[in-house]
Amino acid sequence: MGIRPQSHYARGQARRERLLDATAEVIADRGLEGVTHRAVAAAAGLPPSTTSYFFASMDELIGAAVTRIADGILEATRDLVAEAPSADGGIPALPYVDQLIDVLIASKETLIRAQFEAYLATSRRPELVEPVQRIVQALEDAAESMFVTLGAPDARLAGRELVAMVDGFALQRLANPRPDDRAVLRDALRRLTVAHLGKASASA
Repeated sequence: MGIRPQSHYARGQARRERLLDATAEVIADRGLEGVTHRAVAAAAGLPPSTTSYFFASMDELIGAAVTRIADGILEATRDLVAEAPSADGGIPALPYVDQLIDVLIASKETLIRAQFEAYLATSRRPELVEPVQRIVQALEDAAESMFVTLGAPDARLAGRELVAMVDGFALQRLANPRPDDRAVLRDALRRLTVAHLGKASASA
C-alpha cells in the first residue's frame, strides 16, 4: 500500500520539474511577460491546468524557475570548488581556471537567456531578487575560491571581476555570436587571472 503514494509523489515531482524547465524556455523565448499558464503547459507538454495545480500564481512559478536555475549553478560550482587543487599558487594551477571557465560558460543558451531576463527584471519583481542574488553569489564564491587557491592577494575582487567579464561576454554572445567567442573569453580570463597572480608576486 505504501508504494502507490510514493509513486504518485514521484510523478508529481517530475511534472513540477518539467514545468520549471518549460518556464525557463518560455522566459528565454518570450521574456518574463510572455510567461502564461497556457504557454508553460504547452512547452511542458502538459494540460493547461497543471501549472495552477502546482503553483498559486505566475510570480510563484517564475520565482521557482529562477531558483531552479540558481540551484543548478550552485551545484556545479560547489562540485568544482570541492575538487579544487591544493596548489602552491601561481601559473601551474591555471588548468583549474579553465575548468571554472567551462562551468561558467557551459550553460545552455536557453538558461543564459532566462538568467539575464531575471537579472533585468529584479527591479520590477521583488520575488526574483533572492534567487538572482544566489546565482551571482554562487559564481563569485567559486571564482573567489579559485583565486584563494592560486594565492591572489585580493581574491574577492578578482572573483567579482572574473564573473563580471563572463556575464559581459555572455550578453555579447547572445547579441552578436562569433565563432571565436569561447577562445577570446578564455584568453581574456586567463590574462585577468595572471594579472592578479602577478600582483601576488609583486607584493611578496
